[in-house]
Order: sequence, then structure tokens, then C-alpha cells
Amino acid sequence: MAFKLKAGMHYSIHKFLSVFLLVVMTTHGIGQDHKVRLHALLIVGHQEDLTEDAKEQMNDIAKVFEDNGITTHKFYDDKADWDEIKKLSGKCSFLVYSGHGSTLGENNVGGICINSYVTAEKMVEEFRLKENALVCFQSVCLGAGSTAGDDDDIGKDLAKERVSSYAKPFLEIGASGYYANNYTNGVYEFLEDFLRGTNLNDAYNTSIGSWSAIEVNESLEGYNDKKIVIAARDSGGMATRTTWVNGVKTVKKVKSAKSYNVAYVGNEGFSIEAILKL
Repeated sequence: MAFKLKAGMHYSIHKFLSVFLLVVMTTHGIGQDHKVRLHALLIVGHQEDLTEDAKEQMNDIAKVFEDNGITTHKFYDDKADWDEIKKLSGKCSFLVYSGHGSTLGENNVGGICINSYVTAEKMVEEFRLKENALVCFQSVCLGAGSTAGDDDDIGKDLAKERVSSYAKPFLEIGASGYYANNYTNGVYEFLEDFLRGTNLNDAYNTSIGSWSAIEVNESLEGYNDKKIVIAARDSGGMATRTTWVNGVKTVKKVKSAKSYNVAYVGNEGFSIEAILKL
């Protein structure tokens, strides 16, 4: 069908297409071409008979990054060499760690457990991330507040102490956000939202789901622009506890205490845009 354009119609079509493209870009999050220059560092420490499961979970997390055009660098179990990790860390905007919690830091919290124990002090001295990096902990004792060895409700104050002690060294080496989740695939679901353009606070609120409730939401001591937010679950009943001491595994039934399982530290508006510096 032939038709004539009225005066000014070329401008209207051009304007329409511009608006349409803007809507498409907004709907689908940050453009793939921007993300392709980003790098993510993925570390899995040895976790006895749970190590293979941890690797599989981290591979799922790697796929989230890779589907967004972000290059991943994997250091799993016996391949988690600290010297090699340090060489790559400076170009990484994301760090995801899965492993045992460590007591090698302030208030007996901090550091990571890989082939060689890395203290919080050593991390600050030797390790660097790119400016505005995001750090995520998947199922790490102490990382979100609670640990497998807690017999009772540890309370908000101890939960805050543990989370802030873990987060602050990362803030010192360039990170702008810290997120920890003790639920299986919790980091996976959070990253899906964050990489889509959702800010830290909103992605966090989605990730805690209906099974946890926010217990702590306040300014982080010593950081005027950052918050510490922690969610807890009071499930009651009994739970199975598995512990390892000097390579010896112990499994027993214990009373299920209130647990602090999802946390973040950072500016609530922090997003992928800050990492990309758009």
C-alpha cells in the first residue's frame, strides 16, 4: 500500500524509534556490550564431602555472569592458589566466595579458607579489586551472621559484629557492596537481579523471600554512606547439624535456633551502573 508522509512525520517516526530503543534498553537492563569488559573471580574452598556440591553451585553462578558477557576466573578447591588469585584480582569487579567461614580477622571474623589460610590483614595488604566491586558470599559461616555451631539465637548485636567484620576489609580494598546468603542458590538469584540493573537494596529484598524477615537495617559504623542490613529466620523445630573438627565429621540433631542468613553492606542504591561508571 502506498501512502504519503505528512510534513513533520519523519521527525515523529525518528522520535518514536528513539523512545522505543530507550524503552528496550531499560527493560532488558544494562547493555551486553558494556558488561563484556567485566571480570568475575570465583573461589571455592575445600568443604569436605560438600565440596562437589559447592562447585556445582558456583558453576551455576558462573553461568549467570557468562550469560551477561562477563568473563569468569575459577579457582576451585586444590586449584585455589592465593598467589594466582592475587594476580587476577585487580581487574575483577566481582568476587564470589564459597567455603568455610574464617576467624582470622577483627572480632574473630574475617579472611577466607583456601589451600592456605588468608587472614583479613593479609587480604587488605595483598589483595585488590577494581573500584566499586561487588563481593558475594555463598553459604559461608559467619558471613551473613549465623554459623553452623550456633546453639541459640546469637542476637542482633553479634550478627552485626560478624557481618561488618567480614565486610569492612573488602570495603578497604575497593569493594562498594558486600552480600552474603546462606540459602542454596541464594547468590545466584540475587545476581540475576543485580546484573539486570536492580540496585543492591531492591535485589536484596527480593532475595530474602518470604521465609526471612529483616532484623537489622541501620547505618554502618564508620561509613556514612553505607548501610548494614540483615535478615533472620526463626523456624523452630529440629535441624541436622554437620560439623568437621580436624577432619572428623560429626552429624547430630539439634534444636533449630533463630538464624541470620541473608545480609548486605553498602549503599542501598549501589548498582551495576556504578561498576560500569556509566
